[in-house]
Amino acid sequence: MPPPPLSVPARAWLVASLRAIGRREPSPLPGADLDWDAVIAAADAEDLLPALAHGLAARQWARVPAGARARLTREASASRARHLVMTAELGRLLRRCRSEGVAAIVLKGPALAETVYPAPSLRPCSDLDLLVRPADRLRMDALVRDLGHRRVPDEHSWDFDVVFDGATVYAAPSGVRVDLHWSLLTEPRFAWNCEAQTAVWERAAALSVAGEPALGLGLEDLVLHLAIHLAVHHSLAGLRRYWDVALVLERRGGDLDWDALLARAERWRVRRALFFVLLGARSTFGAPVPSRILAALRPTGPRALWLAALVRAEDARRLEQLEYLVPLLLIDRASDLGGPLRQGLWPPADWMRARYGSRRARYLTHVRRLGGLIGNAAGALVGAPGRR
Repeated sequence: MPPPPLSVPARAWLVASLRAIGRREPSPLPGADLDWDAVIAAADAEDLLPALAHGLAARQWARVPAGARARLTREASASRARHLVMTAELGRLLRRCRSEGVAAIVLKGPALAETVYPAPSLRPCSDLDLLVRPADRLRMDALVRDLGHRRVPDEHSWDFDVVFDGATVYAAPSGVRVDLHWSLLTEPRFAWNCEAQTAVWERAAALSVAGEPALGLGLEDLVLHLAIHLAVHHSLAGLRRYWDVALVLERRGGDLDWDALLARAERWRVRRALFFVLLGARSTFGAPVPSRILAALRPTGPRALWLAALVRAEDARRLEQLEYLVPLLLIDRASDLGGPLRQGLWPPADWMRARYGSRRARYLTHVRRLGGLIGNAAGALVGAPGRR
C-alpha cells in the first residue's frame, strides 16, 4: 500500500532538505507542525530515509521528535551496514570479472553512490546492476553462478531472458541481488534505437567502485541512461531518481557536452524521455539545465500534451499505474508506435512459447493478462489524481 501523498508544505520541506544535502549546505529546519509520520512514510517509499537522517543529524536533530529521530537513526545505521555488504559483494564480482577478462560497466546505484552523493550510504541500492556486452552474457552467467549466486525465478524463464530480454536477476548467499544487463533498456513497449547503445563501450569511463578499478558510463551516456530508466521503467515517477539526475548535473554538469547529449538523444530516439526528466530535475531540484536545451527538446503533438498533463498532476502513484501507457507516449516517432503495439497485442509464436510455455492456451493466457493491464490503466486514467 503506497503512503498517502504529502501535503504541499511537507513535500516542499523534503525537497528543500534534499537540495541542501546534495549541495552540502545546512538543511532547512522542519516546521513545528510537520507531519512526521507522513514525511517518514514518503521518504521510506522513496529510499530517502538515510539522506533525511543525514541532513537532520547535521542540524543536531533540532525540532525532531524523539520517535522520528529513533526511526531515522536506525535507518541510517541499517543503510551503512547494507552499503558495506553490497560493496563487499560488488568488489568480489569486479575482481572475478577482471581475472576472467569480462568487461562490466557498473550502472546506477553503486556508481552514483561513490561519485556524486555526499556519502555513499545515502544512496541505498536494492541490487547491483552490471552491464556486459551481449556476447559475454553466457560467460557472465557462468561466472556469477560460480561465485554462488543463483538465478532468481520470476515471471520470465532464463531461456526467455537470454533470448528475448536484456537482463536477468541473481541472488547471492549474502542476500544481495545482482541485475545482470546486456542491454541498457529492457522495455518492449518502448521503441528506441537499440543499436546505438553498443557505442557506450567505446566511451566507458574508468572509475573506482567498491575499492576496485571499474568501468562506468561516459557522462552523456550516464545522463541518457538515468533519464531513460526513470522515464520508461518508472513512468517518470520517483523523487530519488530525479535527485540522482540533479546530483549528476550539479557535480559534473560543467563537463557535460550538452550539444553531444542532444545529438545522442536524437540518435537513440529518446528525446522525449530526456526532456521530461531534465524538466523534472530542474523544476524540482534546481538542476543546472540550460533553457536552450529544454527548448530544443520540447516535444509537440497530442501524445506530448497528454503526457505533460499527467506529469503536471504530480501523482506518482497514478503514473506508476500507467506503466504500460507512458512508454507509448514517450516514443519519439509516431511511426515507431506500430512495433510495440503489435508486440503487445499479438507477439510472435516463439516469444509466446518462451514466455508462457507450450500450452495450447498460451494465447488465451496472454489475452487475459493484457486485459488486466488495460483494465488497470483505464482505472488509473479515470481515477482522481492524488492530492498534494
